[in-house]
Amino acid sequence: MILEKNQLTGPNYVDWLWNVRKVLNSEDIEYVLEAPMPALPVEDASIEDRAIYKKWVADEKKVRSYLMASMSNALQVQHESIRDSREILLHLRELYGETSRNARFQLAAELCVTKMAEGSSVNDHVLKMINAIKCLAALGIIQDAELSQHPI
Repeated sequence: MILEKNQLTGPNYVDWLWNVRKVLNSEDIEYVLEAPMPALPVEDASIEDRAIYKKWVADEKKVRSYLMASMSNALQVQHESIRDSREILLHLRELYGETSRNARFQLAAELCVTKMAEGSSVNDHVLKMINAIKCLAALGIIQDAELSQHPI
């Protein structure tokens, strides 16, 4: 349901990735995006090695399905021939700039100029600011706790 509500359209890449990682983490399959695929077990491999490989392949298939299902139809068509979920994410990062200088600048500028509107909810303001700080962290800009609290 989270991924259905937050489909990747392109410009929302950072938010989409944040939500995808939450879903994959909740299912204990996020490791597929981090760990390289284990080697195909040799013929005389142990039962344990075969089970590890089989689980990784099944989890990779599930991760890829989640990624594809949470993209717009146009992006699905563009990525349907890519069989590895890590390659899909790499391509999306190249397209939509997880490390884009422009995206980092826009988020940092938004964080600096955002002010609480008269009569608005303090809770909404704080959540908006926290989201901007988390998005910056996803782009590689990590602030210490004190610096993150100052703009709020």
